[in-house]
Amino acid sequence: MTRHHWVSGLLLLAGTLTACAQMEQGLALARDIAADNQHAQAAVEYRRLAMQSEQPTEQGALYWMAGYEYLQGERYMQADRMLRNVEDATPDLEAEVYLLRSQSSQARHRLREAAFYLDHLNTPTQPKPLRTLAAKRLAAVHLAQQDSARARTILQDAQGPQLDEALAAIATYDAGRDKRPLVGGLLGIIPGLGYAYAGEYASALRSLMLNALCIWGLVEFAEEDQWGGVAVVGFAEITFYSGSIYGGADAAVRYNERRLQEATQVIEGNTRVTPDLNALPILTLRYEF
Repeated sequence: MTRHHWVSGLLLLAGTLTACAQMEQGLALARDIAADNQHAQAAVEYRRLAMQSEQPTEQGALYWMAGYEYLQGERYMQADRMLRNVEDATPDLEAEVYLLRSQSSQARHRLREAAFYLDHLNTPTQPKPLRTLAAKRLAAVHLAQQDSARARTILQDAQGPQLDEALAAIATYDAGRDKRPLVGGLLGIIPGLGYAYAGEYASALRSLMLNALCIWGLVEFAEEDQWGGVAVVGFAEITFYSGSIYGGADAAVRYNERRLQEATQVIEGNTRVTPDLNALPILTLRYEF
């Protein structure tokens, strides 16, 4: 080997070592930023590293990490852009992309989109941990769509931990009943009764007391011919009384949301997927149940 070849080899080695060092520094910086809950800034750092890399596998992993951090920061549009970059750089990461897309869709209450992505992950070709996680989340999505039969079937077909508890949660949810916002609003005509219908007894008592005080004030001011006081208290009473009606309807909506959330928390359990930061720039996911 000539001296020229030795020099070229040494320069190439030096360049590679420098690039590796810069990558490690960048990854450490991104981890530290994310640890401080500055997810958008961490995503920018991962994106910068992806743009600097010349390896498609590394690019896909780093763009995925950027999308992951954007999701943690609830930057959904930016996360979608990063996932498109993953698809362009590394098509083999389709399952990992679908996982984040489903999470983004669920967070934005786009249930049909979430079901589409999770359906593709809940197949025998996927690794068992991924399929189990997808099955649980898919069951929760169908329950939110008021399709408890489909949610139950998905869990029965799946294999994994805590499925008995999830099936029991669906049974409990089916045994209960949602509150009707219209009924809550109509009951709110009697101050506080709409809140009581939805189980918000403290709000019911507060609404009753405020309306009663306003009515008492109106009577007192009227007897004293203090019409300015009547106008002020009357305006307050209109506000509190209308609040009782609208609040009764809103309380029914909140009751339904709480009931669904409680069932969803049991169905999904403590399922969690996180990237192994020590393995970067190779993307490796860890599952927790």
